[in-house]
Amino acid sequence: MDREIYSLRKEIKYIVPLGKALAIREQLDRLLQRDEHCADGPYLVRSLYFDSVNQIDFAEKLAGVKDRKKVRLRIYGGEASLCKLEIKQKTDDRQQKLSLLVSPSDAAALSRGNIRVLQNYFEDSQTSLKAYGIMAQGQYRPVSQIAYDRLAYTYPMYDTRITLDMNVRSSESNLDIFAPDVHYTPILREDVVLEVKYSGKLMGFLSALFAQFHLTQGAYSKYCAGRPVYYDFNY
Repeated sequence: MDREIYSLRKEIKYIVPLGKALAIREQLDRLLQRDEHCADGPYLVRSLYFDSVNQIDFAEKLAGVKDRKKVRLRIYGGEASLCKLEIKQKTDDRQQKLSLLVSPSDAAALSRGNIRVLQNYFEDSQTSLKAYGIMAQGQYRPVSQIAYDRLAYTYPMYDTRITLDMNVRSSESNLDIFAPDVHYTPILREDVVLEVKYSGKLMGFLSALFAQFHLTQGAYSKYCAGRPVYYDFNY
């Protein structure tokens, strides 16, 4: 089984008012194919973010550091059928994502801060070695759980993927990624995160679509927005 997934794409983000997002969704439904997992509606994404003992990833994002990273554990639909540990490295609007598929038991161990389970994948996974090195050296631990409802669209040219993330919410107290009932704090109620990802170039008809809605590109971070308690306590 190939446990590693690699992607290198350009990423553009917009924060879109809900009403405008619904209009964009109607256009995307006409133009593109929905991801197979959201054919009948949005699917749940839950991400558990890790940070170092001195919160380096959080601080570098707030400071606008050009080259930065995030480490997260992600599941879909609140279930254990697909668990991915991801290292997301970003330079300006280009992102490299290294993903490692882990077992549900190892995902549960990681959510408790036990990074030693990554040693189970050392033999055939460079991503596990890199993740372990980052997390061990920086004494990384779980700090925030983020959840949202996602609609995803794909287009074959230039590996294009467009997502609409709604009802973004977070918890800094419940860090069990498999917990059935989590008391989340809403982050975005009336806005939607629109992400446009592609390799090479963005198709002209999609550029025209977004221009039609007069969108303004932003640098929104779900991770940083999902740490209001830590931010208010420290800043």
